[in-house]
Amino acid sequence: MGILKGLLGSNKDNGLKDKNQKDKSQKDKSQKDKNQKDKSQKDKNQKDKNQKDKNQKDKNHKEINGASQIYDEDSIEKRYNMDYSDDPSRIITENCEQVLESNRQMEELKVEYQAVTSYLTDIQKIDQIPAEDRELLNDAARKIITFTRERSKFQNSTVRISDSQFVNIRKYEEIIPSELTKIKEYETYQEAINKDMGYLEREKNALYDKREDLEDKQFYLKKISTTISVLVITLFIILYLLQNSFKADMQIPFILTIVMALGCIIYILYQSSMNRKQSRITDLKINKVIHLLNKVKIKYINNLNALDYNYQKYMVKSYEEFHYLWELYLKAKEEEKRYRQNSELLEQYNRQIIQKLKQYELADPEIWLYQAVAIIDNKEMVEVRHRLNVRRQKLRERIDYNNKIKERSIEEIQKILDKNPEKKEDIIKLLERFGINL
Repeated sequence: MGILKGLLGSNKDNGLKDKNQKDKSQKDKSQKDKNQKDKSQKDKNQKDKNQKDKNQKDKNHKEINGASQIYDEDSIEKRYNMDYSDDPSRIITENCEQVLESNRQMEELKVEYQAVTSYLTDIQKIDQIPAEDRELLNDAARKIITFTRERSKFQNSTVRISDSQFVNIRKYEEIIPSELTKIKEYETYQEAINKDMGYLEREKNALYDKREDLEDKQFYLKKISTTISVLVITLFIILYLLQNSFKADMQIPFILTIVMALGCIIYILYQSSMNRKQSRITDLKINKVIHLLNKVKIKYINNLNALDYNYQKYMVKSYEEFHYLWELYLKAKEEEKRYRQNSELLEQYNRQIIQKLKQYELADPEIWLYQAVAIIDNKEMVEVRHRLNVRRQKLRERIDYNNKIKERSIEEIQKILDKNPEKKEDIIKLLERFGINL
């Protein structure tokens, strides 16, 4: 609009244009301030969110590491800020149960603490083993690591043969090489039989077609002979009528008709004789083919039964599968042999390392069979020691925590005794029922 009014040269419009431009600038400035304010608010919200996430992360970290919020005495004080106006027996019962639970927890933790401490003591004993024995120990540990890795490879082997197939082939292991050859011959013979049967079936069908063609020819000759007989009789009648009607000499036409009839009869008899001869020959061939086909079918059935029996016997469906299964069996047998040797050697070095560690009176030498890497790798041993120290520190904190819980519970019971001297006997009986003596 401002451009159109500028083109028209109106001063008034130019003024309006300046005003619109000023309003637009003011509007842009306001929008800019608003965007700046929104951005500041967004940054503030993001900062608050990051601070909140950080606080939550610190809180989670403290909870995971068993920090002061769990083991803080102030929290324990708050937890045991009892209302003594309540039923004293109920409060005492709750505190007695808490004492018993704390005792149970501390007993379990002390056993675990002692075990961890013994592991750390074992590490010190291992570090103090003389160099000569330590070298023997390290060598045994290296062997254990090597054989353990080989065992894992065997267990994760790609050779896959079912247990039932493995056991079944093992039963016939000595005769399988010859059985493979026999099954291959059976399958080759079966293919030859199938070809012979196919050829004989085609030959039989061709002979059946030929016999049917000869039968059609015989039927065609019968039709021709009937037609010729009718034609000859008709000609005789016509010639006879012509001879009587016109007194004409019909001797030659009669002779020609008779000659034609004789020629047709001779041709028909000859062709019929040839057809019968060919039909007999064809029938003989058909009988021969059927006889041969029956013999081949018997061989087919016997060979197929032999194949099916061997397939079921060795749990396969073809020679190729049987051969492949046999190769898998040989590989699996070889791996089984190596696995057995590996296990024997691994057991030997396990006994060796346990015996060596027992000489230095380790509390639990068997556990080092699963930490053999730490024996030969100082960094791994430092890591194991660090983990044990962290575990022991956690256990110590938990023991202290439960001990403080127990002390606070006993203090609460004592306060109730002090505030209720008239119920002292009942309270003592209640304590004795929980096995607690103050």
